[in-house]
Amino acid sequence: MLHTVLSATSVNVILARRNLQTIQTASTKYRSAPVLVAVCHRDQVEFLNRALESIERQSLFAQGVVQVVVLDDSSEHEQFTQLQCVADKPYVTILTAHCGNAAQARNTILDWADSQLAIKWVARLDADDELFEQDSLKNLIDVAERHGKKAALGGNALKLQGRLLENINHPKLIWSASPKSLIQFIDAFSIGQSEHELPSCNLALANRSGIRYPNVKSAEDHWLVASLLLLEPKYVAIDPVGVYSIYSLSGQTTHHNKVSSVWQSSRAKLASVARSIFEVQQHADQLLGFGMEGVVYRQGQQIIKLFHPWGLSDDDANRLQPLCDGRIEVLPTGSFVKKSDRWYFYSDSVAYQPIFGLLSRAIMKQFLIVCYQTEVAPLNIKRTNLMVHPNGDLNYIDIGKDIVKLTASCFLDLSARLYAIGSLNYSDYELIRRQSASSQELELQQLEGFTEFYAELIRDLHPTLQTLDFQKPQAVVESSTTLLIKACAQDAHNLSDQVIHIVSQLEYPRRFAEKILLIDPYPGPFLRQYAQPNLQSVLTQAEGLLHMQVVDAVLVVPRDCHSIINTYQKWFGNTDVMHTHTKTNAPLFPQLWGFDQLKTRYVLQCDCDVLIGRKDWHHDYLGDMLRELEKPAVQSVGFNIPKSGLQFLDYFGEPGQFAPEVRLGLLDLHKFNAKLPLLNPVEQGQFCLTWHRAMQQDERNSGQYRSVRGGDPRTFYVHPNNVDKSALADGRIRDLIAQGIVPDTQQEAFDLVVDAQWQYPPRTEEVIFLLKGRNTPHAKLQRCIDSLKAQNDQQFGVILIDDASEGTHATGYAQMLARFENLTLIRNSQHQGRMRNFITAINIICQEPASLLVILDQDDALMHPYVVSNLKQALSQGHDLIQMPMYRPNKPIKTYRPSYQDCRLKHGANVWAHLRAFTKQCFNTIPQRYFQRDNGQWFDSVTDYATMLPLSEVAQNPVFLDGPYAYWHERSDYSLTYKNYQQQLLSEIFAKPALATHKAVAALEQAGNE
Repeated sequence: MLHTVLSATSVNVILARRNLQTIQTASTKYRSAPVLVAVCHRDQVEFLNRALESIERQSLFAQGVVQVVVLDDSSEHEQFTQLQCVADKPYVTILTAHCGNAAQARNTILDWADSQLAIKWVARLDADDELFEQDSLKNLIDVAERHGKKAALGGNALKLQGRLLENINHPKLIWSASPKSLIQFIDAFSIGQSEHELPSCNLALANRSGIRYPNVKSAEDHWLVASLLLLEPKYVAIDPVGVYSIYSLSGQTTHHNKVSSVWQSSRAKLASVARSIFEVQQHADQLLGFGMEGVVYRQGQQIIKLFHPWGLSDDDANRLQPLCDGRIEVLPTGSFVKKSDRWYFYSDSVAYQPIFGLLSRAIMKQFLIVCYQTEVAPLNIKRTNLMVHPNGDLNYIDIGKDIVKLTASCFLDLSARLYAIGSLNYSDYELIRRQSASSQELELQQLEGFTEFYAELIRDLHPTLQTLDFQKPQAVVESSTTLLIKACAQDAHNLSDQVIHIVSQLEYPRRFAEKILLIDPYPGPFLRQYAQPNLQSVLTQAEGLLHMQVVDAVLVVPRDCHSIINTYQKWFGNTDVMHTHTKTNAPLFPQLWGFDQLKTRYVLQCDCDVLIGRKDWHHDYLGDMLRELEKPAVQSVGFNIPKSGLQFLDYFGEPGQFAPEVRLGLLDLHKFNAKLPLLNPVEQGQFCLTWHRAMQQDERNSGQYRSVRGGDPRTFYVHPNNVDKSALADGRIRDLIAQGIVPDTQQEAFDLVVDAQWQYPPRTEEVIFLLKGRNTPHAKLQRCIDSLKAQNDQQFGVILIDDASEGTHATGYAQMLARFENLTLIRNSQHQGRMRNFITAINIICQEPASLLVILDQDDALMHPYVVSNLKQALSQGHDLIQMPMYRPNKPIKTYRPSYQDCRLKHGANVWAHLRAFTKQCFNTIPQRYFQRDNGQWFDSVTDYATMLPLSEVAQNPVFLDGPYAYWHERSDYSLTYKNYQQQLLSEIFAKPALATHKAVAALEQAGNE
């Protein structure tokens, strides 16, 4: 058995069990004894032997009907070791526990005694006191049994510095019959006008009587005796002549209390409470009970709580009144009234039932859910404060200042205490806030089943965060139309990215009957060649696109004479030309052959290098174009280009005015075929015209059909010239166009304007959320987005950075984020790393120094709708670093409260924890080297530590906004290798010198000036 010493450096006040353990058990002979002498001990071993010897001298002990329990409450290690030697006796049971104060230690013994079936009486004796004479114990118990009482009170002698004083402190029989005389005595001794105190150490209680000491720091014995005599005098036997014990006036706890204000305050409060009880008894129909806040009684059909003068402040009454207006069903409905500087709470009488035994999980969860949703935390959870309402619900009836605004830590506290009582049948005094050398998480892990209960409770409170359900927007199949993307050997660079871009941009709200990638294997040379051809790379990428189901088919244009002859004969009535390209080296046969392979009437054909822009994902661009093609005279519709406005431009074009748009246009192949063969001059064995120019010529000559342009500019395209394609390497321009973001100089232009101001939208909002991630599951990202949409204050900005997710993963992000007007979406084509993205967002996108950046990982979520409102309020109060409570599903009972002092010496002190928010100005005061490793590379992991440690050091006014859970943080377990790598990074972070805070710098400067 390990004995824990509560040293000052390792102690925290947490919700903890007493951790009652048996060190030594009395022998079988003594365990059957009906009388128990209960001795509480803490660092008093030098007196203990005297107390035990006085017990051994008792006549009842000689009869073998006495056993002793010594409870050690966290003595120093040496004292505890000596105690084991002193109390090594067959009649002694030694218990150890962490109780916290004398009242809790005494109650712990009473709880333990309840479980010992042989014990009938529990007599108290302090470790530094002794029994007066050999029949002291017998006489006190005889008095109780003779009168059929459950408590007996005797007298005591006093010893000062080893000398027995003459005056004996006897209780008065009149106290039972005349409460007024008892009140007068308490008044006198509480102000030092009585020679004696209220006898209280001389008490014997019937076992399993339910009597317990009030949880006060001092005079707990006086409080108990006074309450017994005032509330239950008929159950108390008084021995007015007998002497039970010798009370040492040099007791450590008593001495400490007497020299402190606690001693005097506790007795003064006792006198006040006793008088209140007495006065209420004079007029109330029924006195129901009293506590440290007030006296509760029934008057007619009302239940009234009279608060002690210190029991309720005006602020508390004003705060509690709205909670008792009937909206919170777990609290009584009533009103506060102040009379003669005392507060009263009036409520209607309800036929409550006390709780017995265990509670169902359903009734506990319902109670806790109401508390959480109404943000109320009744902290004094114990059986006497909980009742079952006639409707079957659990109610908290003790209206007072222990009802506070709910925080995550308070909710965990009251959930654990209710579970301990309701599911584990713990004593009310077992799990309370007390000093402990353990951690809160470790303590709560010892409550069997609580971790699972609490996790289930949080899931019930936040069902949408646990149930991941992502439904990709469903497009309607347009069975009449094929998408044909044309590529050649010199398109190898970024072919996959471009095809993914085109398909993802075009396949909504309608999707194509088939998506085909047409590959021209021509080896070159090329017209306006811009890159070295790499046919093998093109073919390999095409296979990958097939595997990813980006395209449905890949067609490689054949080069055999038979195919060429058949195609040219159909289109131009010519069987002589064998060249696949025109005389200017423009491709001709590959595209015509591709058209002939299609099964649909319509084809949206495009070059693989076009850039598609969408300003509105609900725009049915394909429906617009198809409706235009249904007109008898229209055989092709050109795709729109960027426009400065959003107004619809009627389609226009006379026969032959425009050629069919070869770069991106919708064609009616039935109308095309009806005009075949077309005229196409031949020079030196090669055709002179491309297919679209031949069709334009036919339109001009026949006047039957026309090709048109115009339509709705919400969907458009931009074509990069070959010489400009190097500007597309970083993917930025493609990403911006995809989102419909184009500079003014690009408006009305088909071709890409490379030197335009291609920039992501800056953010200037007061609060800006930064969402970073890579390959984030769509369902988790949707959950994150939904949590932002749920905010009651929608006036915030969003920066979402996707760090080069694989394949098609990020293509739908613009649709998912369409709800946000104040959005900057950055989709990197190449992986940049966490810190680079961090700095890009803060230093480039965020423009205002006062803006608050809020870190929200894409796979996490906000947990309540007032996060933005609370952040703005804190920001307005001058806080430049703000954190809020985090919940982790894999660690449901762990709390993360940050500390902003000496974080590097405390392994980060939880400043890394979500939710994290800070101003741009605060971030920009940190030297860049703090975000880099010793070798100059950026930290690529534990960036939460790398950023928050220096931020906590430079912040002038950091704050933790404790409240309901604000942030759902979910991640998978890391491998041991990765954890070791993180530890290496953390060691480098902690080793960096702490940054001096602004306040510290100012103080140093001031000292220097002086």
